[in-house]
Amino acid sequence: MSNTDSSTLKTPDPADTGPSGRPPASDEARSLQRKGWIVLFAMLFCGIIVIMNQFKVPTFMGALMNDFHTDPGTTGWLMSVIAVAGIVTAFPSAFLLNRFGPKRIGLFGLAFMVVGCAVGAPATSFAQLIVGRLLEGIGVAMMGVVATTVISMYFPREKAGLPMGIWNLWYVVGSTLAYNIGVPVALALTGDPHNWHAWWWFSDVLALVAFVVFALFVSVPHAGRGIAAKKERETGRPAHRPASILLEGFKVKRMWLFGLGFCFLMFTSLSVLTWVPSYVQEIELSKMVAGGMDMAAAQAQAGVAGGSMASLGFAASIPMALVTAFLLGKFQTIKSRNVMVIIAALCAFFYIGAFLIPYEYLPYYLVLLGLESGWTSGVVWSMVPVTMPKRVTMPIGMAIIIFFQGISNLLCTPVVGYVIGEAQVWTNVAPLCAVTAVCGLVCWIVYVATKPPVFDEDEGRGAPSDDVEAFEGDGARA
Repeated sequence: MSNTDSSTLKTPDPADTGPSGRPPASDEARSLQRKGWIVLFAMLFCGIIVIMNQFKVPTFMGALMNDFHTDPGTTGWLMSVIAVAGIVTAFPSAFLLNRFGPKRIGLFGLAFMVVGCAVGAPATSFAQLIVGRLLEGIGVAMMGVVATTVISMYFPREKAGLPMGIWNLWYVVGSTLAYNIGVPVALALTGDPHNWHAWWWFSDVLALVAFVVFALFVSVPHAGRGIAAKKERETGRPAHRPASILLEGFKVKRMWLFGLGFCFLMFTSLSVLTWVPSYVQEIELSKMVAGGMDMAAAQAQAGVAGGSMASLGFAASIPMALVTAFLLGKFQTIKSRNVMVIIAALCAFFYIGAFLIPYEYLPYYLVLLGLESGWTSGVVWSMVPVTMPKRVTMPIGMAIIIFFQGISNLLCTPVVGYVIGEAQVWTNVAPLCAVTAVCGLVCWIVYVATKPPVFDEDEGRGAPSDDVEAFEGDGARA
């Protein structure tokens, strides 16, 4: 085993090297790259719809509490329970992907999203809405695992930074749309800004459109070679990678450490961004009623104001995510990306002051938080390919990220709900954010200090390993 170049990502991609080890300038390779970009943007559209569904709840938190007579902590489970499905589904998704291929698993995930919305939209009980959210959570988990896997099949590891950074837009664009159009959609369809049922049905239609787009435009490259492909040609039966190869992904300690750090930092950001709509609605409603505005009109305007202002924390993430994607394409060494990781961890401390600053400065503060969020998210998704030594185990790496993201989503909203209490003491959130930000920073410092892996390409000095060939050959069948 050679340690040469183990600190850099600029290694030859097995799929793109000839006998001499130099990349061939073939029409086939260029065609594969072009197809990869088409698939990437199709997945991005589907991912945006998936995240938009995940963030359906915050702008209707008050309406849901009124309809189901629940307190903030209990209602917060509508955001958190979607993470339960993510936690339970993340690792099985990686193995199901091995068995059925990325195309089928992606369609399964979007089908669960469509069904989940349909279950929740007509809900007359809190339990029914919870079931719908659980089904939606399966779609979120599956999409995350599938997307990273497909991107890694089209783009070499050293060139995956830009595509992964662009893929990161699924989260920031989806959440921005959810915060901005939820109340206006309900108002336009029913005339009632609190009619969350209309918002659920509208989101269900979009999920169905995403299912169709995924079916038509997303595919995986047909490598036509590798162990699995050879077995398929010889036997005429589908061949799959042994599960033991995927299990190697669980042994990568750095991935678990990185995921834990992400969990703490995600908890920090969601402690603010998930509850900002309720915070703004409460203040705006009080101001409007005090100014003599009719209660119904005040509630409608407060709902729109809450979603719009809160979305600043996501909208500002979009340009920063693009900047991060560009930098990831430029900074291809592990050392330079580790610097980006530490900066992302330090920036999480900005969230501590969100509910402490004067209200008139909150919009500007949310823009700052959005810039931090875009930076952190872009870095996180791009670190999976440079943390997992073998390409074949990348679905496991993504499953670890989804797993820890699910834990933060599960705990954050209800914990913060109980922390602020029915009296809604918003300043109580600051100490919580401080503790979680410190924990996340410590985890990522240890991650950076841990010796980076030797990639499977380095071991073979440009020759594809059996694992990689099996991965590509099997995936091509889907």
